[in-house]
Amino acid sequence: MTSEQLKTTTRLLAVALFVFASYGCATTAPAPQASQILQGIASWYGEEFSGRTTANGEIFDPLQLTAAHRTLPFGTVLEVTNPKSSKMVRVRINDRGPYVGNRVLDLSYAAAQQIGLIEPGSGMVEMKIINIGKGEREPPAPFEVTIDELRKPIVVAVQDPPPVAFPLPSETGANDFRVDVVEERRGVPTRRQVGADGKTIENVPMTSAPTQVPPPAPAAITPPKRVATSTKFVVQLGAFSQETNAKALLERVTRIGQSAFVDHATLYRVRMGPFDTRDQAVAARTVLEANGMSAIVLAE
Repeated sequence: MTSEQLKTTTRLLAVALFVFASYGCATTAPAPQASQILQGIASWYGEEFSGRTTANGEIFDPLQLTAAHRTLPFGTVLEVTNPKSSKMVRVRINDRGPYVGNRVLDLSYAAAQQIGLIEPGSGMVEMKIINIGKGEREPPAPFEVTIDELRKPIVVAVQDPPPVAFPLPSETGANDFRVDVVEERRGVPTRRQVGADGKTIENVPMTSAPTQVPPPAPAAITPPKRVATSTKFVVQLGAFSQETNAKALLERVTRIGQSAFVDHATLYRVRMGPFDTRDQAVAARTVLEANGMSAIVLAE
């Protein structure tokens, strides 16, 4: 091989390496960094998923400050801010999702409640990465108890029993200590008894036997009435302050062959039901999720 051919081959190899490096840099997504601020639409999920296993193996508790994200490592701590309410909450990623529409974060019920996201159901949020998780299966920090703590004696304060006040003769009626002696005086039965002062003896004629008062009859006990209760379940697709938004969502539900209605209280709520059992409501929600719509099950 001549020197000119060697130079040409070297140039071709250099160009190939440059193209390969450029392609790798263009197709590899940069890893998330701490303090990085992201934006996106967040929703929430609650008691209908309580007790289920999350993607990292934990048991989902809607009252814990956790969240689901599609790619962030488990254990990542996010500071989530709702721009409309200016409220902030810190959550830990322990689940995967959401997989509905263009949403990027699913908050637990407790986290969504702290930033005012329960009523609207979803909304734009700002997410600041506080700490990146260590791995795909990072569980929460375990609660450690040392043996020395278990061996500590348990001290229980023992107090003297409260004094019991026994009745004294001066605190009781004279009749409680009455001594009766019956004798006949001039054909009239006479009863001798201790006087009211407790010191003298009195003679009292017995005209008739003392009348005994029967004890009062026990009051009749009426059993409490049982009030029949029936719980119904509804599927709520969304809650809006504008009626036009609620009607637009209602049309989407109608187009997939489902029946829904708009309930107006403080907000315009798009709902399905009511259903007699939770299983029926969950089945209706499953149909909606299969068509790209999220919903929650509520008990009424």
